[in-house]
Amino acid sequence: MSRTHRILAAAVLAAAPLAAAAPAPAAPVVNKVVVIGIDGTLWSEVSAADAPNLDRLAAEGTLARTSIAPHTTMSCVSWATALTGVWDTKHGIQDNGSTCNAGPFAQYPTVFTQVERERPALSTASIGTWDTIGMIARTGSPQADRVTVTQLDPTGAGVCETTADDNAAAGVVSAITEDGTDLLFTHLDQVDIVGHTLRGVWPQAYRDAIGRVDGLVGKITAAVDARAAAHSNERWTILVTTDHGHKPDGGHGGQSAYETASFVIARGAGFAAGAQNNGYTLADVTPTVLDLLDVAAPANLDGESMLAGGSGNPAAPVPHTPPVDSGITGSSSGSAQAAMVANPLCLLGSGSASGSSDR
Repeated sequence: MSRTHRILAAAVLAAAPLAAAAPAPAAPVVNKVVVIGIDGTLWSEVSAADAPNLDRLAAEGTLARTSIAPHTTMSCVSWATALTGVWDTKHGIQDNGSTCNAGPFAQYPTVFTQVERERPALSTASIGTWDTIGMIARTGSPQADRVTVTQLDPTGAGVCETTADDNAAAGVVSAITEDGTDLLFTHLDQVDIVGHTLRGVWPQAYRDAIGRVDGLVGKITAAVDARAAAHSNERWTILVTTDHGHKPDGGHGGQSAYETASFVIARGAGFAAGAQNNGYTLADVTPTVLDLLDVAAPANLDGESMLAGGSGNPAAPVPHTPPVDSGITGSSSGSAQAAMVANPLCLLGSGSASGSSDR
C-alpha cells in the first residue's frame, strides 16, 4: 500500500466513529385529527354541568360560541354541513327525512372522500351512535375506510343511546391507541335524546347526560394524549362541536337562540390556549381537517380553516341561552339512564334509538 493510500485509509477509519455517532434524522411530523360531535348540546349547559373534560379542552384550546342561524336546526342537516364544509343552502338537506339521503354528497363529498381521494394512504374512520352518520360516511367513492354504527346491535335491534355512546367512545379509543387512525369522527347521541325527553321537566337530567358524555370525551382525550406521548412525531388535534341546541322545554328545528346555539372547541398546535374566537363555525370543521391533513380544499366550500381564522365573525355575540333551572331539581344520575336502559328501544317521549325525526 502506498503512503497516500495509507493516509486515506487512516482518515476513513478516524471519521468512522463520528459518522456512527451522528443522530438519526427525526421522523417527519404526522398530523392526526379527532372530531367529536356531541348531538344537541348547549355550551351554557355544559358550563352549568359537571363537565371537567370539556372545560379542560376549552382551557387548553380555543372555544367558539356561535349561532348557526338561519341554518336549519336539525341533525342530518347540521352533520352534513360539518362533514362537507357547506351550509344547507348548498347541500340542500332540509330535514331528517326525505332530503336526508346520499344524493347531495355527490356534488359535495364528505371530508372522508376528500381525504381518501387525495391521500389514500391515510386511514379514516367514522365511529358513531346514529345510523344516519353511518349513511353519510358511506357516501362517495372512496368512502371512509371504516364506518361503525353502535346504535344497532348485530341482530338489527336498537341499542340504548347510553350504551351506544359508550361503545362508540370505546371504538374511538381503540382506533387511537392501537391504530393511530389519521382522521376519526365520532357522534355521541344521548344528550340530544334527553333534551327531547326530559329537559323540559327535569333540566338536571340534561346536564347529567352532558356529564356522562363528558366522561367519554375524557377517555378519548386521554387516549390521544397517551398516544402523542408515545409517538413524538404525531401531532394530534381534537375538534369538538354540536349540531344544534335545545329549547328550554326541549326540542329544536326552529330559529330561537336556544335552538341555533352552537360551539366549537379546537385544541392542538396552532390554536391558542384559553382563547375565544367566535369566527369558528360548524362549516369550518371540514376545511380545518383538510388543512391539517395537507389536503387541498375544494373552491366551493362555505367554511374556511380555523387555522386561518374560520369563516365567521370573531366578534360575534355569544348566543343568549341562560341555563334552565326550573322543574324537578336534584341529580337524575342513574334515574334517567335507568329509564332508558329499561326500555328495550330507549323510547322516552319522542326520542328513539331507531332514528327519531326530532334529532
